[in-house]
Amino acid sequence: MRRVLDALIQERVVVTVIIVNALAILVLGRGEDEAQLDAWAFWVDYACVLYFLIEAIIKLHRDGRTYFKSGWNVFDFLVLLFSLPVLITPWVPLHQFDLVPVLRIGRLFRLFRMLRFIPNRDHLVDGIGRALKASVGVFLALFLVNVILAVLATLLFGELAPEHFGNPIMAAYSIFKVFTLEGWYEIPDLLSERAKDPVWAVIARLYFVGAVMIGGILGLSLANAVFVDEMMMDNTEDLERKIDQLNDEVGGLREQLDTLIRLAEESGVSGELGDSKSIGSERIGDF
Repeated sequence: MRRVLDALIQERVVVTVIIVNALAILVLGRGEDEAQLDAWAFWVDYACVLYFLIEAIIKLHRDGRTYFKSGWNVFDFLVLLFSLPVLITPWVPLHQFDLVPVLRIGRLFRLFRMLRFIPNRDHLVDGIGRALKASVGVFLALFLVNVILAVLATLLFGELAPEHFGNPIMAAYSIFKVFTLEGWYEIPDLLSERAKDPVWAVIARLYFVGAVMIGGILGLSLANAVFVDEMMMDNTEDLERKIDQLNDEVGGLREQLDTLIRLAEESGVSGELGDSKSIGSERIGDF
């Protein structure tokens, strides 16, 4: 019986159920009215939730209190709690109690369980955490630049384009769109068309060219460079560690060679060993 239960909660079985559940959620995600026509998708989703409940019960019985020491187990348990209302939907119409959003959230978070089965998950999570910490300064600088440019744009262009720069919050969003370099020229072109004075048209274009250079090209490129560099830090540290080990080994060989030469000189055998010392030193130096 124990073997059957262990086989039931193997990772490959869990992954298969999650994938099947994802396909059912795609069908049910079209809307509650259309989902009534896809009864099979509902019952597949129902069976998957029932399986996740059985899985949690088996693991709780097997691991006891240690089950909750794993962060992933806690996450799985919380997702299961959000999904449990599905089990009573065949008998209780939960849409009468405004619980449909809860059901949809439970369906969505069930898909996140796939994250725990990603290869090298811990390495990836550690890299992302390191990269986020290293990028805090860059993100903060971009935020401050965005705020400064947004306030200035509100003062300069608030009357010309109130839909973009009517207040600092709207202006901050508009400036952020400019930072993404996606259609950034549309806003300055709009300002140039509305400006009665051609000088203001030139000012608007120069202003947004500067915003693109500072925030879009320099700022985002710097943030991306820092993020990628920190993500690759593990590989660099591993290579540096191997080089340090190699240097230590070479240093040990140098000391052994010097010891042998000294002992040979003390015993009176110095001719050939002197040549060997020079050759060995040259080879180690080249290495």
